[in-house]
Amino acid sequence: MRFFNSTQKNMSFSDVVASIKYFIRINPDNSFRIAIGTDSQVKGRNTCFATGIHIHMLGKGAWCCISKRLESKAYRNLREKISRETLFTYEIANMLNEQLMDSLEDFSAKYKNFQCNIEAHIDIGRNGETRKFIREMVGYFEGSGIDTKIKPESFVASSYANRYSKTFKVG
Repeated sequence: MRFFNSTQKNMSFSDVVASIKYFIRINPDNSFRIAIGTDSQVKGRNTCFATGIHIHMLGKGAWCCISKRLESKAYRNLREKISRETLFTYEIANMLNEQLMDSLEDFSAKYKNFQCNIEAHIDIGRNGETRKFIREMVGYFEGSGIDTKIKPESFVASSYANRYSKTFKVG
């Protein structure tokens, strides 16, 4: 799995973790939010999934990146498509949680104002067809320590990842 943003290309997951730690280390006595979300688009016989990672120093800026996967299957069933998006978000969120846990605890011990929440942004909401999947998709994250956001608060999935899922050129 490779990640990119407007200034960095071909980043590994380790590179992403290092970039997040660096972003926090620049000004660690602040509140941060790390959000992960996935969106997808079906075109013909393929589906393009884009997963965004976004770290926001509340009120002071952000760093983000995206990873894209092209699957040679058209996910036309809405439950199946939303489940696949949520699974990708779940996998990345848990990997980040695991990789960052010790560092976040260290920052918390050293800086009295440091706070960091990890959020999963799911591309579903209370309006429209996806409302019937809220309980099921939010259930992926219960007990993981990862907060779950749905529309209109799930901007990483519904806005950032959405922008990149529309193009099938990976990376």
